[in-house]
Amino acid sequence: MSEKSLWLFIFLLLYAAYCFFWGVRGSRYNSDNPEKYYLANRNVSSWVFFFAATAATFAGLTVISQTGLIFHDGFQYVGTAFIAITVPLGSIFFFKRQWMLSRKFGYITPGEMYYDYYKSDTIRVLSVLVTFFVAIPILAVLFGATGYLVNTITDGYVSRELSMWVISTVVLFYVTRGGFKSTVSVGVVQSWLYFLTVILLGFIIYFFVGDIESFGKSLAKIASTSVSTWGNTNGYGGGDYNSYFALPGVIQWVAGLGKNEAVGGPWTAMMIFTFTISFMGIVLSPSFSMWSYSVKHPKAFSYYQVWGSAVIVGLLLFVFTTYQGIGASLLGANADINSNSLSINNVLPEVSKKDHSLIIYHIISLMDKHAIWLTGLLAVGLIAALQSTAAALLMTSGSIITRDLYKAYVNQNISWEKERAAARLIILLIFLASLYIATFAKPAMVIFSGIAISIAFQLLIVLLGMVWFPWITRGAAISGLIIGIIIVVLTETVGQQITGNRLPWGRWPLTIHSGVWGLLFNVFICFSISAFSNITKIDIYRSHRQKFHDFLNEHMGLHPSRTKLRSFAYVIALIWLFFGIGPGQVLGNNFFGEPGAGYEAWILKIPSIWGYQLIWWIFGIGLIWFLASKMDLSTLPNKPIQANDLYNKPDEVQGEVNYIDKVGTGYGWILILVGMAIFSIIFYIYFV
Repeated sequence: MSEKSLWLFIFLLLYAAYCFFWGVRGSRYNSDNPEKYYLANRNVSSWVFFFAATAATFAGLTVISQTGLIFHDGFQYVGTAFIAITVPLGSIFFFKRQWMLSRKFGYITPGEMYYDYYKSDTIRVLSVLVTFFVAIPILAVLFGATGYLVNTITDGYVSRELSMWVISTVVLFYVTRGGFKSTVSVGVVQSWLYFLTVILLGFIIYFFVGDIESFGKSLAKIASTSVSTWGNTNGYGGGDYNSYFALPGVIQWVAGLGKNEAVGGPWTAMMIFTFTISFMGIVLSPSFSMWSYSVKHPKAFSYYQVWGSAVIVGLLLFVFTTYQGIGASLLGANADINSNSLSINNVLPEVSKKDHSLIIYHIISLMDKHAIWLTGLLAVGLIAALQSTAAALLMTSGSIITRDLYKAYVNQNISWEKERAAARLIILLIFLASLYIATFAKPAMVIFSGIAISIAFQLLIVLLGMVWFPWITRGAAISGLIIGIIIVVLTETVGQQITGNRLPWGRWPLTIHSGVWGLLFNVFICFSISAFSNITKIDIYRSHRQKFHDFLNEHMGLHPSRTKLRSFAYVIALIWLFFGIGPGQVLGNNFFGEPGAGYEAWILKIPSIWGYQLIWWIFGIGLIWFLASKMDLSTLPNKPIQANDLYNKPDEVQGEVNYIDKVGTGYGWILILVGMAIFSIIFYIYFV
């Protein structure tokens, strides 16, 4: 065993010991009622939520991919770092209102809330399916990345499969034993390791590059050439610029990846806008929106939204991760830059463009000759980052399937002891399914993980109806959701797989992300049906839904002293959306100096597009703070929610009548099992 492997195992053992400690401690906490197991008794403190939710939301999804794709696509991909603003923006409009409803009516899962509001079994089951399709493929990717990391750091001493199965078992233990309490407690340390690792990796690149001036001058030399993955922009975006340093226009009328590709790269202003907006699907998915039910009070959301996401994650993505991805090109990883004598220090091995995800592993290996113990620490930091998201998904998806499928339709009168045992079994099954896909169905893992967040994004309309717009009807929400998911599938790679490559378009046609394609059809269908229902007055459940909104408006109305700020909020939000992540982004291509004009012509001494992105990131922080604090979207309710009202639900009304209502008896459950079996066979034939 090498010294590097030894240090890795030492840090892994310390990390695993902490996880096991919380697994055991948490199991003593959650024995007597479901709220303790599923939601930590709704008593998660603001700062625990701040750390744990930040890591769970971002760490596993960005820690590896962001660096690799910046290496591949340059500064045009850096614009996707605005997810640090758009993700909390999504939570701002929904978390507090969901928290209030869950407090008043005792909801444990989003599916319970959807059912009670819409009186629909269909929408409840659809939320379970969305949870399933979000959790399984993303978990497979996260577990697979963990195994690959250990295999790489140990120079093949431990196989990818063995390390993946063994290390992932740590997550399984503390999640199943300790429930949500253990998940968030471990998540705090995982967030610290995530922050520390990304920062240290940035400083490692800085150490080998030299200084900021050397970094900037080297970039200026590259910008004056056409050395990049996508060549030049050829006039798209204001000039003939190196695609590493400019966005290729606002939008391009192309069929999409796999059919034909945009000139100068796929990351047009419209692509970045729709991509970052679609990433709201993270907090809209039942797996993560369920987190909002667990906190003591909604002020916790503002800490996470402003400081955790917008400030800290924004800093990590816009500065440190960018420095890693771009710096790797200057340190020998980019063959094209090497061949044109544009590299600074060839300390990294050349990495092919298709293997861009390997960049992070090679950066860690730079410490082999300088501080080999640090290699082990950084590797464990990445593992912790990956597992923070994995644990969150595993815990909440298992809870949702247990409550919204098994308990709701199979065994409604189950005791708490048996329900907890069922929840642990379901979590185990999700765990095994994810590891199976990561081990034996890698193509499927990649394909389905790519559409998971876009599918979750389609729940936007369901949530808008539930907490903002009572005129959105049940049938409209269901129809829009189903159509939106179908359109997402058809505008992603999986659509071509299913149709035998017969679709006339490819992935992300017109440089618009699949999540927004789905939402456009979703909104059209939903609004059309809702309008028809309201005009013809056939919406007989409007009064039932209105009671929920009356409660929300009574407890959450904007403070009278701030009503005059409402118009100002609309204006600054629209300005930021247009110039920050919308069409106005193209102004950043040459706003602070043309890319190819030379280092002295760069006003900020960094590429113009990067400076532009940093400025609008800072404005985005201000926007999130203003909406969360000044517009009362993440503050305490203006009227206390009385404890004796906690479980007083609105008057019961008759729900929809369909075969799903009878799923717990007769042949309904058998039909679902047969359907799942057929899906599994098709999945196996196509992807395994």
